[in-house]
Amino acid sequence: MNRNLAAALAATIGAIVVVAMGFTVLGGPQRQRLVRTDLRTVQALSNLAQQINAKWNALGKTLPVNLNDFPEAAKKNPVTGVPFTYRLKSPQEYELCAQFTTDDRDMHGSVDDRWAHPKGDYCFSFDPAQRVPWAPNYWNY
Repeated sequence: MNRNLAAALAATIGAIVVVAMGFTVLGGPQRQRLVRTDLRTVQALSNLAQQINAKWNALGKTLPVNLNDFPEAAKKNPVTGVPFTYRLKSPQEYELCAQFTTDDRDMHGSVDDRWAHPKGDYCFSFDPAQRVPWAPNYWNY
């Protein structure tokens, strides 16, 4: 076997290994679609939490009892159309809940990400006196 053929064979095997490792780490195209739909859900939750916090400031530091005064589009999951769940936990804390199609907690590594969530129904707690954490965007994944 000549040197060029050996180099071509090694490069081909290396490319196959890299592609296989990529699918192992990132998952296939279907998994990435699910991750992106969950990111859209997280971004919508973040926007709604910011609106709730703004309302809290406008209402004299009182959380709204329900989401009736918020735009319909802001209260629903943009992917499924299912309304988000809003619950008061205390006069200074509330939850927003949604359903997720993926468990992304392992994607964040050692970073303490406020938006990490398991697959299925999950609730995020918020204190309106604190800034809503930045939601991840598509370019981070």
